[in-house]
Amino acid sequence: MPVQAPRGRNVLRRGEIPEMIPAGGADLSILRVSQAGSRPSVIRLLIIPFFLFIVWSLETYLLEGSADLFVHFQPLLFLLYTVFANIVVGIFIPVMCLGSAFRSGPVNMFQAGFRSLRRTVPACALTALFASLYLVMFTPPGADGFVLVNAIAFVIPVAVAGVMICWVLIGTHLQAYMRNGSAAVSISFGVVVTAVLFGISFAAHSPPLNRPDVIVLLCVIGAGAALFFFAVRDVYASVICVACATVPIVLEGIDPVVTGAFMPSVYGAAALSLASLVGSHLYLSRNFRTIRVPV
Repeated sequence: MPVQAPRGRNVLRRGEIPEMIPAGGADLSILRVSQAGSRPSVIRLLIIPFFLFIVWSLETYLLEGSADLFVHFQPLLFLLYTVFANIVVGIFIPVMCLGSAFRSGPVNMFQAGFRSLRRTVPACALTALFASLYLVMFTPPGADGFVLVNAIAFVIPVAVAGVMICWVLIGTHLQAYMRNGSAAVSISFGVVVTAVLFGISFAAHSPPLNRPDVIVLLCVIGAGAALFFFAVRDVYASVICVACATVPIVLEGIDPVVTGAFMPSVYGAAALSLASLVGSHLYLSRNFRTIRVPV
């Protein structure tokens, strides 16, 4: 069974899950062990992740939806929205929650989708290939390659935050909370819940993304993205999947100025979001690793 362990020497007894406290300086890590059958924490695994989803949605509404930012594009406000809603709340705080879950044992790096480079590169390549075919089939007529690239860059901050909150955080924590049941039940429940959350999160966005029919469609897309995440377990491939799946919808209501010309603020926001995701991955990889404990 995979569990998280801090880097350094450690000794585990058979059938026990380590709860880690990363060491500072040159000191060795201290391990507190808890029995595998211990009761999962409702606050840590359910209340905090769902509360973070609410905060993310509120920030999205305040910084983007209330200003109709996607319809009437404002570069400075778009950067502020990206930083505070999609990076601080959408990436950094989920990473802090993951660190706590890694230390106590119910979630590990593999489940959260942070894989090695040799696994991530092929997963992203295959995902990008199938995503390209999807865009060819479902992109509205008249959208050329330049427009598509601009639209993908535009939705990357939302896609990264959506994947981090809905699946990397809530999805894995739901699965951890239900770990005493069967894997099929916990994953099925996680797919349904996270798909609905992903869809209704767009109620906080600008028109037409907040229309009821669009939200229902995004719930369906969320279900596909959830199945993809739980099957592939790669956060970067999931970001590609979500970004490309939402592009055809966004193109119908986005301000034409965003897709019609090169916008430094759009590409800067996309680069900042991806850099924050990579930096978070490096932080987690440096402080935690997955080991297997015989049970």
